[in-house]
Amino acid sequence: DKFDEEYLGYINCNTTRAGYCESKRLGEALCNAFSAQKGQDFIIGRFSRVYGPTMSPEDSKAIAQFIRKAAAGEDIVLKSEGNQLYSYTYVVDAATAALCLLLEGKSGSAVNIADSASDIRLKDLASLLAKEAGTKVVFELPDSAEKAGYSTATKAVLDTTKIEQLGWRAMTPLDQGLRKTVQILREDINEKKE
Repeated sequence: DKFDEEYLGYINCNTTRAGYCESKRLGEALCNAFSAQKGQDFIIGRFSRVYGPTMSPEDSKAIAQFIRKAAAGEDIVLKSEGNQLYSYTYVVDAATAALCLLLEGKSGSAVNIADSASDIRLKDLASLLAKEAGTKVVFELPDSAEKAGYSTATKAVLDTTKIEQLGWRAMTPLDQGLRKTVQILREDINEKKE
């Protein structure tokens, strides 16, 4: 049930968010075309949802919103039933995975990058962060206009067999990565208040 590197999925091009997925496909196609024309080596890292203290303050992904709320000591707002299942990777582990690909990867290949121990449902992720923040999860189901801007993906769990065969393993458990991220962002918030 995990997506391996051969899985290409189905994308409805007539949706609000289709450009995001299609741009990733286009990038991979351009790498292949450039390699064929110029003989340039390349390797494609297909990253799961990456999180950490370096996330943009404008990042609209659920995990980024949850982390910002937790760092501010606010309730975590979940705008769905939270049954979506995703793979996550702490930013430091994502960086070491990229280095592993550069050093050990095969040119022309695509490799999934995810922490296989950090596959989690959105509602469980929200609960972990609420517990860390000492707050609670609040469900606010969106209206149809707001919902149109959200990802329709309900499952994006990546098979990490390929990168593990290259010798890479994530070193940061999900709860530890979330705790570190919340602590760092909380410190930033407190410094700005002073």
